[in-house]
Amino acid sequence: MRSFWMKIIGDPYRFSLEARIFNAICITSAVSLFFTIFLNMLLGIKQLVILMAAIFVVSVVCYYYSRFKMKVHSCIIVYMIALNILLIVNYKYNSGINGPSLLIFIISFFLTISIVPQKQYWFWITVNLLIVTTLLSVEYNYPHIILNTYADDQSRYIDHGYTYVFMALFIFLVATSVRKSYHTEQKLAEQKAAELEIANDTKNKLFSILAHDLRSPLASIQNYLEILSEFKMDEHERSSIKKHLLNATQHTQQMLSNLLSWSKSQMNGVTVNMTRLDLKEVLQSTFNIHQTIAAEKGIQLINQLKGGVFIMADVDMLQLIIRNLINNAIKFTAPGGEIVVSNDIVGDRCRVIIKDNGAGIPAEKQASIFSLKVSSTFGTKNEKGVGLGLVLCKEFTELQNGEIVFESMQGVGTTFYVSFSLYNGVNGITASEKEKLIGFNPSR
Repeated sequence: MRSFWMKIIGDPYRFSLEARIFNAICITSAVSLFFTIFLNMLLGIKQLVILMAAIFVVSVVCYYYSRFKMKVHSCIIVYMIALNILLIVNYKYNSGINGPSLLIFIISFFLTISIVPQKQYWFWITVNLLIVTTLLSVEYNYPHIILNTYADDQSRYIDHGYTYVFMALFIFLVATSVRKSYHTEQKLAEQKAAELEIANDTKNKLFSILAHDLRSPLASIQNYLEILSEFKMDEHERSSIKKHLLNATQHTQQMLSNLLSWSKSQMNGVTVNMTRLDLKEVLQSTFNIHQTIAAEKGIQLINQLKGGVFIMADVDMLQLIIRNLINNAIKFTAPGGEIVVSNDIVGDRCRVIIKDNGAGIPAEKQASIFSLKVSSTFGTKNEKGVGLGLVLCKEFTELQNGEIVFESMQGVGTTFYVSFSLYNGVNGITASEKEKLIGFNPSR
């Protein structure tokens, strides 16, 4: 019943609250007038029968143009004009103050404050009050103008009783419709607010990702440029640095292009595009970028990823996760340290392993390392992060039905394990390769 009523008065996503209320009033008015026509026929008031039949047609036409032609404002004006004409004629031919006309005028006032646009609000209220005042004054000074149409007291009581019942029902239906429309509008507003908050959170994440992932490559490029400008070097050294600078710039440009493309696709909310990926091939560019950064800090970044391993993952999210984990490993590993990136297979899942021999994570911070409760800390060379990397890693890993865990001992190092589903089991891996990859004991 509720869905049927919503269909009649209009979809909340397409029609404004004002339009839905007006449509409900048109329907209710048409039904009330339809039955009132027969009552006036029984009472023998032909003038009101003709007038109410005309207003009935106006209500139906206004509903049609408002509901199906979306011309609600024009229809409201036509409806209000027709309503006031009905009230004036009804007052004259329905016994004036002795009839139920004043009760109907109150209903008119109620409709006025319910449906008219804000700009026309006081105009129609003033019109209503002026009409009532004028009619009462005219009847008081010229009582013979107003016709007494009641044949007897019984007819008068029937008319008053009928009008009261129908007006009470009319107010109930309109008020109920207004309440329902209001609650629907409130829910829509809450839903839109929630969607806006999600969109805002997504935007903040995207900007944070850009800042987080570009910080290290840009810092590396800056250092190369400072070396070129501040130190005297022979041609071989300058050529070597220029080569490193060109590689760093190319890889950073590629990463920025990927990030911007991904950011554009995510502006309506974070979505996951799971595809079949060659793990080593997809992570090669990420590894190349950070190898340059690690070398600049005097850290050895070793790539032990096995080829021919296919997983189901989102390519952009996967690269973002590994970038952040390698970047963190570089950040907390001292010069002369070592970072190893490898992979193995456990059951039907492939794990990417990022192991360093850096500072390690303090025991008191390990329980909340994947939350925003942990503030960003400085690296071994006072590198400053934004405190968001591991939060994004966990969120994006779980969005891909993956899992991220770690082992860490302060002063010894940290190892992160990020697992993803293999594509169709262990596609592309020979039995001997699988034996080489399976080297992790889950009980560790």
